[in-house]
Amino acid sequence: MSNRHEQESITSQAIAASVLETLRDGHWRAYTGPKSEQLIRWLQSATGLQHVRLCSSGTIAVELALRALHLKSTDEVILSGYDFPGNFRAVEDAGGKVVLCDPAPESGWVLTPERLEQAYAPECRAVVVSHLHGQLAPMVRILDWADSRNVVVIEDACQSQGAMVDGKMAGAWGHLATYSFGGSKLVSAGRGGAVLTNDSLHAQRMRVYCERGNDAFAMSEMQSALVLPQCERLADDHALRLQSASQLRSALAKYRWLQCVPLPEHHSPAFYKFGIRIAGDQMDGERRDSLVTRLAKLGIEAGAGFLGFANRSSKRYRSNHSLEISKRLASNTLLIHHSHLLDLSTGATSIEQVANAFEQLERELSL
Repeated sequence: MSNRHEQESITSQAIAASVLETLRDGHWRAYTGPKSEQLIRWLQSATGLQHVRLCSSGTIAVELALRALHLKSTDEVILSGYDFPGNFRAVEDAGGKVVLCDPAPESGWVLTPERLEQAYAPECRAVVVSHLHGQLAPMVRILDWADSRNVVVIEDACQSQGAMVDGKMAGAWGHLATYSFGGSKLVSAGRGGAVLTNDSLHAQRMRVYCERGNDAFAMSEMQSALVLPQCERLADDHALRLQSASQLRSALAKYRWLQCVPLPEHHSPAFYKFGIRIAGDQMDGERRDSLVTRLAKLGIEAGAGFLGFANRSSKRYRSNHSLEISKRLASNTLLIHHSHLLDLSTGATSIEQVANAFEQLERELSL
């Protein structure tokens, strides 16, 4: 049995044992229990953040982080013009005003402090910084900028469980940070999430907002039973995904029409989706979607990037940027699902099969 399949089997067995224990001891029906408590302790230890609130999804985690700030209608929150759509809605629901910031052309999908400074105004209260598609935001420099401007950093690590940024886990850097355990994420229970902080006032505000006779946005004990063993094996599974991602990047490097996510030495990125940008000014969303369809026919689980926010009504946001970079990312981003790097089920597609699919694409389309 290969090392990859051995790790899949070990992790799957650990998940099954955890769920069976929860079924046998009766805690599966509880709001919370020993698995939830162990998961909170694991997250505290892994990130160094004191306050951990488990919740129903990563989307809710971002909203709770924003609600911890008690935003006024005049308070602004900076988002990337290319980001998960729920983050835009979360700012609006929390009562703030969205400010859209274009990533720099050379920075890929993530924000930089230079771009944030261009978007800044005195009304800016917070910034949501997302690690996306295997690329990690420069958190040290962003925090230095935020501290100089008295801006709260909400670190969205929903796609990046297990990633390391300058020696610390992604999700350990922000004044508030969020994880997702839903949507087939790297650590998944189908649903669920967490929001973390070291600020006692922020933690208290989230607790007060969630308390509706019970926790209105709770993550269940059974979901914790699924997530906990994946967290405990995260380092091993992450290392194997990283190795597979490096192999995939090397295999695709020969195609001039592809620009793969960089793998910097001082970071250890995680790959919920392996990000690829289709090179060339002529690439549009329709052509990219055609590639996704062709890959699916070849058995490769791929998808398009986010739609981005550039086409939303300008009445809903402020921006000092043209958002042309965000538009381009929305049309030329291609994503390979992490199941091709490490799958916790049988029949996982190999890196060689993914590479062969791209080779066939190039022959068919003369790319």
